[in-house]
Amino acid sequence: MKLTESDLAIDFTDAIDGGTLVFDQMKPTQPNYHGLSEQHRVDFVVELEEAILFVEVKDPGHPRAQTEGLEKFHKEIENGTLSSTFANKFIDTFLYRWAERKVTKPVHYLSLVTLDLELNANLTDEVTAKMPPAGRAVDRWQRSIYENCQVFNLETWNENFPKWPATRISEAANQTLT
Repeated sequence: MKLTESDLAIDFTDAIDGGTLVFDQMKPTQPNYHGLSEQHRVDFVVELEEAILFVEVKDPGHPRAQTEGLEKFHKEIENGTLSSTFANKFIDTFLYRWAERKVTKPVHYLSLVTLDLELNANLTDEVTAKMPPAGRAVDRWQRSIYENCQVFNLETWNENFPKWPATRISEAANQTLT
């Protein structure tokens, strides 16, 4: 199942049919619209046999990215807004899917951000620190709400997940034309 966001496509070859959806659907007429537009949400929810993936995609490396947008993006990284947004997207998506009784397997939060590796490593740490229970042990919790939280760029995504290749759509189209 190939899912696209902006100029990026990810092929989740082993996704369960019907369990995978574009979760950030904003149009009420679309079948995956969830009815709570004010709620943060990840781009994709992907169900596998053994786990559920919450996937967020940000593409500041888009070939047609505008300078103003890139400056805003980097400012959000520096002031912590982006990591807070990522954490809120996970929390709200988890709550929504839990209320639907759809969180029946371990959840992994994976983000694909087309930045350099060092920025993504720092972003992983910042997002994880803002996820429940915010890096603390809670004695009463019998289970965690997520198994892992990681931010990848295109290269590291493809290295870590060769069976879920991520590609830039415009590059693939240009290669087809030549």
